[in-house]
Amino acid sequence: MKEFYKVLIVDDEMLIRQGIINYIEWESEGYKIVGEASNGEEAIKLLESYRPHIIITDIVMPGMDGIELVKHVKENYPDTEVIVLSSFEDFDYVRQTFQSGVADYILKPKLNTEELLQTLNRVTQKQIKATNVNDSQSSMGDICKKIIEGYQSIREMDLARTHFPYDTFVLVEAFWNKRESSKLSKTSIKNQLQQHLTNVKSHDIPLNEHSILFLTNFASNELPKLKEAVHAIDKETGSSNLKWIISTPFQAIDELKTMYETNHLIIQQYHFYLSDRTFLFYDDLPEAAEKKAAFDLNHLIYLFKHKQFQEAFIYLNEHIGLLSNQYETDVFEFKSWLENIMFNIIVLLGNMKYDIQELEAEKYHYFSGINEAFHVREAISIFDTFLAKVEKKVLPANAETTSNIQLLLDYIEENYDSHLTLSTLADHFHFNPSYLSSYFSKHHQEGFSEYLNHVRIKNARKMLVETDKPISAISEAVGYSDPSYFTKVFRKLTAKSPSTYRKENKPTN
Repeated sequence: MKEFYKVLIVDDEMLIRQGIINYIEWESEGYKIVGEASNGEEAIKLLESYRPHIIITDIVMPGMDGIELVKHVKENYPDTEVIVLSSFEDFDYVRQTFQSGVADYILKPKLNTEELLQTLNRVTQKQIKATNVNDSQSSMGDICKKIIEGYQSIREMDLARTHFPYDTFVLVEAFWNKRESSKLSKTSIKNQLQQHLTNVKSHDIPLNEHSILFLTNFASNELPKLKEAVHAIDKETGSSNLKWIISTPFQAIDELKTMYETNHLIIQQYHFYLSDRTFLFYDDLPEAAEKKAAFDLNHLIYLFKHKQFQEAFIYLNEHIGLLSNQYETDVFEFKSWLENIMFNIIVLLGNMKYDIQELEAEKYHYFSGINEAFHVREAISIFDTFLAKVEKKVLPANAETTSNIQLLLDYIEENYDSHLTLSTLADHFHFNPSYLSSYFSKHHQEGFSEYLNHVRIKNARKMLVETDKPISAISEAVGYSDPSYFTKVFRKLTAKSPSTYRKENKPTN
């Protein structure tokens, strides 16, 4: 598919924009109009989406004028060239734009097809010349960076396609904790790669100051030697804090951006969760744990509000254990989840009238530590420190903690009016139903069904006295779908029928 130099037209006069668009058979000359704008502000909104190679802009426009637009473009998109349109009386403005780095200018009175096309070709030739002058080992790394970030020029893409002679590409990265230093050098990596692989081209891609990323290009039959080279480089450095990635091989430089985003970055995340692994290679990745049910923040809030703190801590730690084995979970997402839980706990304790002054003062210290964590154990350790302080506040020394049986009783009190059974209770608390039945009887002197009936009838008695609802409605309101069964249970526990109980206990007006 033919590629074009992308052009953006900016002028507050629609007739001039339309005139420029119709001056040239753009695509036959190697150009394509990707958008038009009436001032600098509109143009800026289009820049990120279209990434034009060339902008043709007026100077004097309402809102953001051409001078401000040129400054913005050169600060944020230095590879985009700008051609300025001006009138004779605008020369002082034109001079200012040249100071900001415009490529050329055209006087509006002289604007015609030939002048416009000559100026465009001068600008594109300048781009090509600049690229050729810098076509060195280091600049090819810069071009690869642009390809990954998605703003390479047509010429740069063509240069990359012709630069690499072999049929296999692999991304190799060494990275380290940014709070530590590394003795690793780009030169040592290149030397080792060349020693182990007979024919190889490699370029470092300057994406991150705390890692060294190399694009390596070699013949496919030398792929097994790549691992040997990486092990040798790691041994040569003698550093214990280095981590290594080899991503899945691919066959064309055009795949670089996709492979970096969908493969390399995923493998990079594994290192956060697998802190003991020095090497992570594309064909030797552990399987991530199966994703379990989502964390129920409402359940955690319930446990805190009912002061069932030990159960809350157990629930939190169980879920953290699950998350820390899901290696493909986004690292930022994992860290944000920890911070969100901390924030909610502090708010909850404040609402419950606990002293949270110390926790409030230290929360940003905890957040910062989690954000900077190099691996999952470090992040969890910070979270555990926070939880320990919470525990000291809510569980004073020698205080008797809420028992599991109280947790069950509270849940029944909250949910007696639903279709509550031993099985649903067991599922909610992750018990085996038969074990729960014996556990309940042992710790509460009566079975689950007996206790549930007592709770329901207690509430039914209250409704019989305080409301005029029909007995069938009260039966349903307290969890009995069958009114006759409700009457039978009521009579068994009170020695009276519901109607008799109401008649004897409801106040008369």
